[in-house]
Amino acid sequence: MTDAPPVVERTGAPSAKPAPGPIIFFDFARGVSAQAVVLGHALNIFVPGIFMVPGQRVFYMQSFAVIIFFVLSGFLITSAVLKKKSQPGFTFGSYLIDRIARVVYPLVPALFLITVFDFLVLHGSTKLPFIRIDLSPQTIAGNFLLLFNHPILQELAPRLRMPWISVGPVGSGAPLWSVVAEWWIYVAFGLLAFAAIRRMKLGVGSALLLVFAIAVPVGYMAKGGYESLAWIIGMLYAMAAAQLRKLPASFHGMLAILATAGFLVSLYYGGQNLHAASAIGTASVAFCHLYFWLSGRKERAAAAPNFDGARPAPATQWFNKASVFLSSFSYSLYLIHFSVITYLWFYLHDRLSAWQLIPLALVVSNVLAYGYFLLVERHFHKVGKVLKARLLR
Repeated sequence: MTDAPPVVERTGAPSAKPAPGPIIFFDFARGVSAQAVVLGHALNIFVPGIFMVPGQRVFYMQSFAVIIFFVLSGFLITSAVLKKKSQPGFTFGSYLIDRIARVVYPLVPALFLITVFDFLVLHGSTKLPFIRIDLSPQTIAGNFLLLFNHPILQELAPRLRMPWISVGPVGSGAPLWSVVAEWWIYVAFGLLAFAAIRRMKLGVGSALLLVFAIAVPVGYMAKGGYESLAWIIGMLYAMAAAQLRKLPASFHGMLAILATAGFLVSLYYGGQNLHAASAIGTASVAFCHLYFWLSGRKERAAAAPNFDGARPAPATQWFNKASVFLSSFSYSLYLIHFSVITYLWFYLHDRLSAWQLIPLALVVSNVLAYGYFLLVERHFHKVGKVLKARLLR
């Protein structure tokens, strides 16, 4: 299982002024994790004899990236809601439109492109060695409605004798399951958050929507995929951030080390299972305390008597800019990378060696993703403003 990078409220423009240290930490984690997903999938597809052997204990870097993505998302979205909760215009409607603009708007054109290019490139092929290509009308419709892999529909389909209501990701868009999973987490979190901070009453429709949304993370957990636990841990740490920042940085560093040790023990005894609750829980805790440790060190350095406010060293400036740049188009990279790798395999797997195809996949995926970011993703703020102007009074 893999996951999409969490969507973060920033313009994403690579020329933007680098953010402060703690935010750069998030940018770096997000950007590098997205690259790890691409590399991990390339290794799986081009070197299956090493990375896709049934029963073999392999550390899948893309599965580790999922943990980082989910805990990041839980922390950042919760932090944003807590920061805006006192604003009168911040309602569930505005929150949901922000999520639509940031998540759904870049996703829909990507789904369209994946569907079209799968038809054009794969020429009707339905089964590749590493993926089943499903381009049926019901699957296409279910993807555009963000209803694929939904546990309730999966349970109802056989009982109602309506198998067409339960579908998976369209074509070569297999990793997009995680984008939809996070979307329903956003919906559930928004309903619960505004019921708490705005005393928003949940009518019958809202209650049904809440059940429908919560069913997604619960359903994945029931099948052994505890990625949503990372989102919950990130949320809890964001809620307790003010109190946690008062603790010594050394305390956070110690907890980060202990949680990392727990993560390694979980991997050893769990057969490298990166979807288990123990692995995801310890990794998420370690990540959060690493953030607070670095944040505390940054604040302590800034408060030192001999701190002269000098500009960061050139190496630090380069690191900050590189982190922001990689983070800016990481969502676009996630949306299209698997299809790009699939097409490269389809055309070149019998012409080039695996160790030629892997770097080629990284380069082509990044170039095309950055182009998609420039053409589509970076305009999400404008899309959000238009939607709010038309849908909100």
